[in-house]
Amino acid sequence: MKRLKKAWIAFLSVVLFLSGKLKWVLAVFKFLKFSSLISLFISIGAYAMVYGWKFAVALVYLLYVHEMGHLFAAKRLGIPTSKAIFIPFVGALIALKEEPKSAKDEAYLAYAGPLWGTLGFLPALPLFWMTGDPFWGLVIALGALINLFNLMPLHPLDGGRIAGVISPKLWFVGLMGMTAYFLWKPGPIAPLIILLGAVKCWELLRREFRWKKAQIHKEVNESLLREIQRYMLLSEEEQQEMYWRWEDELERAEAELQRRKTWHIPVFQDEQKLQNYRLERYVEKYSQLLEATRWGGLQEQTVLHFIHALQKEIEENEQEIQKQAVYYRADAKTKWTWLCLYLALAVVLAVFTAYGQQIMDANQPFIS
Repeated sequence: MKRLKKAWIAFLSVVLFLSGKLKWVLAVFKFLKFSSLISLFISIGAYAMVYGWKFAVALVYLLYVHEMGHLFAAKRLGIPTSKAIFIPFVGALIALKEEPKSAKDEAYLAYAGPLWGTLGFLPALPLFWMTGDPFWGLVIALGALINLFNLMPLHPLDGGRIAGVISPKLWFVGLMGMTAYFLWKPGPIAPLIILLGAVKCWELLRREFRWKKAQIHKEVNESLLREIQRYMLLSEEEQQEMYWRWEDELERAEAELQRRKTWHIPVFQDEQKLQNYRLERYVEKYSQLLEATRWGGLQEQTVLHFIHALQKEIEENEQEIQKQAVYYRADAKTKWTWLCLYLALAVVLAVFTAYGQQIMDANQPFIS
């Protein structure tokens, strides 16, 4: 029985970092030139030394099929990825080299992992029915619970990525659920998931604030671009006068910024913080403008370079604003479709988890 408990602890420890949660570990493995196959055999060996080779092969196989689901979906979406890397007692991962273009794409990418993971343990059903070996019951429960746990609607788990297209507000439900789970069964993995999930929930709460900041940045850049374009049409004497006016305005802005407090309570004092942000961007950009026109005359190469950099920033600001506005946008049909798919897979996995557990409970003397 003790060995069985160790097995449950082992597979619960792998669920956090499925589908690319530890990119820094991937970087280390790439530096060491570890191939996917080598890392797979290392993981099997590590698990085998603690839990036996049958459990090790089953666990790594289940992780492999799950990751291949993500890899298949990424290829269908045209998103380049790393190869799957297996890390003993952490799990398996692939790293995306590009971000999905929408929450719908992210959901498709995330859903493929648990879906393939479900298909991966289904062969254990006929094997159990034909042989009666309770080990196949363990494989069923193991595969079902890994994927069911990963469907918790909380980032960075796959369920959180699927929930994004249904409604990002579901992340708060997932956060409460994971917290309740930790209080019920304390362990080392749940607190880290809770921390990462809480960060994502906070980002959701601050999404409108980030959109306003990007909008302010864009507006300041556009204002500056109009100023520099006016400047280039003036005579040398008029340029000098304009330069002095910019200097005076910048001095007043810097003095005003010094008088204002530098910290604000998030949510409650967002408007004051945005006002400060606008002033900070104004000071930063007009300081660059004065540098580009320093000697009172037109420094053509410098100014043209400055204009090009400004236009590029405006384009990036616009892209960020559009991303904030449309990334999680989906029509009602899409939301309902993903909700039905999500619930259906969760129910199937819950049933198989219970079935596998029932097999193990009925065969405890043989498994312990």
